[in-house]
Amino acid sequence: MTPPIAKSIRMLAILMVLATTVLLTLGALTSSFRAGMADPVWPTEPWFLAVNGHKYNLEEHRGFLLEHTHRAAGFTVGALASILALAAWFSGPRKLERGYGLIAIVLLLVCYGTFHREMHAASDARVARQIALGKGLTDVPPPEIFPETSGLLTAAFAFCVLASCGLHLLSDQPGKWVRALAGCLLVCVMIQGLLGGYRVYLDQLLGPELSQIHGTFAQVVFAAMCCVPLLAAAPLPERQLPEYERCRLKWLAFALTATVFLQLVWGVIVRHTADPLAQRLHILTAFAVVGLGVWLATRSLSTASGRRVLGFGIWHLLVMFAIQLILGVEAYLGKFAALGSQGNVAPMARRITEDAAAIRTLHVLIGTAILASSVVLAVRILRRASAVEWDENTERTDAVSEWTRVESLTLSASEPHR
Repeated sequence: MTPPIAKSIRMLAILMVLATTVLLTLGALTSSFRAGMADPVWPTEPWFLAVNGHKYNLEEHRGFLLEHTHRAAGFTVGALASILALAAWFSGPRKLERGYGLIAIVLLLVCYGTFHREMHAASDARVARQIALGKGLTDVPPPEIFPETSGLLTAAFAFCVLASCGLHLLSDQPGKWVRALAGCLLVCVMIQGLLGGYRVYLDQLLGPELSQIHGTFAQVVFAAMCCVPLLAAAPLPERQLPEYERCRLKWLAFALTATVFLQLVWGVIVRHTADPLAQRLHILTAFAVVGLGVWLATRSLSTASGRRVLGFGIWHLLVMFAIQLILGVEAYLGKFAALGSQGNVAPMARRITEDAAAIRTLHVLIGTAILASSVVLAVRILRRASAVEWDENTERTDAVSEWTRVESLTLSASEPHR
């Protein structure tokens, strides 16, 4: 069967997933070393490190370099998301819908670029005002925190893109899910960039709470991003589940995905705070995740079609469960159980070693991978091709024929012993 969309778009989606993996790794390292506020100036140019990187030493300014590397990776992912959305909508078979989608995406990119430039100017004015106040000048007006015109236009065209994606799903065009997801991901990547930027820009006004939303939303966007290469591949009949088995597994897949997401929310709170309730809920929800995962694995691997379609994904998920449990124990003990001079220091104020940062970062990345795998498994269970339909009479007839064949072979084998 032919793929619903061009293979080049699928390769571009895979490239974006790989780039986002690098971005998530850098973001997790930045949070592990508590370097999110290493540079309070935002926004900065994507080429900031290329121009000014030689001025900083890795040992002395590790957090600063991590933060700006994370920002540069964010620009890269944003560029790939823009190219993916434009390429996916450009391949639309109907000119009218293709025109609406492309116009909305182009206008969104123009307005977002204008908004980013105005935010950059406001950031420069803010720094200049701080320098002036340091010199004793008090008549410098405060800079504009939020460019209202370009910001509202960006929000309006983002809504237009989302509306175009929603309306496109009502059509019968091949590749509609890829186009809709590409457009939605572009908006989500922009929102994620603004959450990270305003976490820095408004830290003194709102505090570090935005970092929790920033971390949670990043994992959701990555999970949705991993579905694009799957939906862009050809729906081969042999890679689809029969209808009766699809109905049997889909609610378990939904429950597993929702529970994994809930557990990641508690994990983000534990990562950024020392809330005792979040600690308990994070550990208790982990038992529910493992239980649902084992239940889904048992039911999936009990049939030939389940092993054929979901076997690799199920075993991959179970292996990640085992690794994640080990990393979770090590990360928890490393943060809340300290010996020596660090034992009398509050958990959020303790010195972060490289080993502890590596364990916490791996724990975050494996948790993100578990959420993405759960979502991909749910999509694989729900996805069906027109060639795969279950007919109850056919299934019953096939089962009776197979039983008759096995019974006849058994009787033939036992005949000489009579």
